Amino acid sequence: MLDMALFSLLRRCPEPPRDSNRAAGPVLRHAALLAAVLVLGTSPTVSARPDPAALEAARRFLCPYGGQPVRGQGGRCRAATGNGTARGWDQGLPPPAYRQAPCPAGTHPGAALARPEAVRCLPD
Repeated sequence: MLDMALFSLLRRCPEPPRDSNRAAGPVLRHAALLAAVLVLGTSPTVSARPDPAALEAARRFLCPYGGQPVRGQGGRCRAATGNGTARGWDQGLPPPAYRQAPCPAGTHPGAALARPEAVRCLPD
């Protein structure tokens, strides 16, 4: 950000009028250029890869229940290896039948308002 500001100042530095001292313009430009080089040369370098502690902190923030963040799918976490807390939640349940189950006692089937092909169980 600072380099953009200094570059903008260098570009906007007005040229001195022709009838004034001609040496003042280049001197000012060279001084501003030298200041820009000194400021930019002393700025801290940014590493290409963050340190492992920062990556682990980001992973714990993004996936608090374990696993790894999935790139390109915001908020999704790949399951952790091994038996996590979410694995096996469907143990003991019957397999899906992929058909409408009969309505339980005390209810009767009724057509859904928005989807006529769907059946809702409404109380008697």
